[in-house]
Amino acid sequence: MKNLISKDKIILFFKGMAMGTADLMPGVSGGTIALILGVYKELIQSIDSINLKNLKSLTNEGIRSFWSNINGEFLTVLFFGIITAILSLSFAIDWLINEHPIPLWSFFLGLLIASIFLLKNTLKQWGVSNSLLAIASAILSFILTQMTPVNGEIGLFYLFISGFFGIIAMILPGISGAYILLILGAYSTVISLIKNAITSLSNLDLEIMIPTLTKLSVFVLGIVLGLRIFASILKWLFDKEHDKTMAVLIGLMIGALHKLWPWQQNFEWSLGENTKTLSKPISPFEYQENPQLILAVVFFITGLCLVWILERKKFNPPK
Repeated sequence: MKNLISKDKIILFFKGMAMGTADLMPGVSGGTIALILGVYKELIQSIDSINLKNLKSLTNEGIRSFWSNINGEFLTVLFFGIITAILSLSFAIDWLINEHPIPLWSFFLGLLIASIFLLKNTLKQWGVSNSLLAIASAILSFILTQMTPVNGEIGLFYLFISGFFGIIAMILPGISGAYILLILGAYSTVISLIKNAITSLSNLDLEIMIPTLTKLSVFVLGIVLGLRIFASILKWLFDKEHDKTMAVLIGLMIGALHKLWPWQQNFEWSLGENTKTLSKPISPFEYQENPQLILAVVFFITGLCLVWILERKKFNPPK
């Protein structure tokens, strides 16, 4: 029993829950949380190891060797934490976003800023090429987070595509997978499907359960395929161009900072006959409602300190 439920597995499970919680929120990336918690590279490498070569080892060497080759224990515990968070916290996160947005975004803004400085220290050198890559990826991230949602009917194929591209963003620090789903017009549909699945399973309502689980299965299929393909690309980039890859990731995070600013104001932007509603950060003193400034500062500092504590624990573990 001690081996089945070790301290390391419990910690890994809660790291997965933290990633799952972030993936539920437009503006926050599960990849950012994975980087903060020190599991990002192992996650990418483990997913990439699920390949034809290791699948063949099932026949030649048995399931135990296959499980070890793909780091199955790590993946199982981490993804169990992610799925647990998504299923159990979807209602709570939705409530926090609507009822307490300022302290929530302040906390994640603190996390993201501290993470940027943390990741910069992992680079061997910061040259001109890395600076240019960071600037380019920051611009890309800014553009993506300013795109407006697409409205329309959500069919099975569109759910698959949404899962495929959403998971790519979810494992990229700085780009929120939930926000990509929002842009694609699938965020509300996916959240509703998760809520309906939980409700129908608890009530054993087959009339709602079967179509809901069918749609979620198609969405998950897109996630699995996107995750597998993109993990190989990221692993290759980390192995061949570590510093340049980290510079791009840092840029993606910088470009998303404005979206986490707790005080936002909507404005209309016209291009020809098209008018879009965008948002821009404003001073808390210009915010029309209660800015909750003290609460925001407290949660911002909490986010900063949490990253610092996690970093000390990671590099200076207790003896």
